Amino acid sequence: MAYDPKTTQVPKIIIAMISQLPTRQKDIVTKRFGLKDGRRRTLEEIGDSYDITRERVRQIENDAKSRIRGSDHIGSLDPFFAHAISHFERHGGIRAEHQLLGRDIPVFFGKSTDEKIARAYLHFLFSLHDAFTKHSETDEFHALWALKNADPDGAKEALTKLTANMEEKKELIEKEKLLAQLQELTGNVKRDILESYLAVSKTIDANVYGEYGLKHWAEVHTRGVRDKAYLVLKKNAQPMHFREIVEHINKTFDLKRSAHPQTVHNELIKNSKFVLVGRGTYALSDWGYQPGRVADVLMRVLKEADKPLSREEIIEAVLKERNVKHNTIMLNLQNRQYFEKMEDGRFAYKR
Repeated sequence: MAYDPKTTQVPKIIIAMISQLPTRQKDIVTKRFGLKDGRRRTLEEIGDSYDITRERVRQIENDAKSRIRGSDHIGSLDPFFAHAISHFERHGGIRAEHQLLGRDIPVFFGKSTDEKIARAYLHFLFSLHDAFTKHSETDEFHALWALKNADPDGAKEALTKLTANMEEKKELIEKEKLLAQLQELTGNVKRDILESYLAVSKTIDANVYGEYGLKHWAEVHTRGVRDKAYLVLKKNAQPMHFREIVEHINKTFDLKRSAHPQTVHNELIKNSKFVLVGRGTYALSDWGYQPGRVADVLMRVLKEADKPLSREEIIEAVLKERNVKHNTIMLNLQNRQYFEKMEDGRFAYKR
């Protein structure tokens, strides 16, 4: 019989199996998996309540699960387990626990089952069947569940290589290109499998624009308005007025409190990542902009040219770095301390 999440009798089967346990086993299993309220208790918590050791709690839990596996009700769960195995197989045999106990819940239970209780049920059921194995969380990877014939170590190795590649290039990447790179490393072509593998990584993440990078990058895990302003400017790819930057920050990021224009402006002024290129307008130093007044830009332009330049050439060069009026540029060129006007109308830097 096909398994139907909307009409599943799994919650009733679990209750029936638990009810046949001795009182202490029933209480310990219920608390250990949070089957009543969704909150899983630790071995230590339960041990303290019974004045027994953690190991004794673990032994009682294992005895209870052995009894359940041998009960008359366990066969009623066969459609559920077949459905779960099929779900895992579609995703390469592994599933990050945060996905399995989060977005995957509708795959197993209908809307009538409370989400917290559904998570508890899933964790309990997977611990009963020998087809499923839990792999603990590490610094680089989320906790995950895998079919016993799956190869989570192979997926982790590919993710480690992918992380190293991204660290070397230090560039944000679109999801499709990222999955293509992961495909080359794993040999898998199915999108569901590649996405399932990617979800296991704790080092790779997406920013608010859906661009992927390493989680410790400021462009991925933005901490303050400075990081957010940087990402907004980088995404916009051209200079922006600070008020426009604030508008984008408040529209794009899920903030508890809206960013204040003066706060953002202060961050832009004092940080070398940002260059003032016009009245309240900022660009990124990454784009080649350098700090300084219009006069400083003029000096740099004429120094680098190492020859006199025409009015038009100077204006074109300065406007690449500053959003100012032509008259402002010409006014600064009148400073005879730094600039000299040649007989043919061109200007040179006075050395």
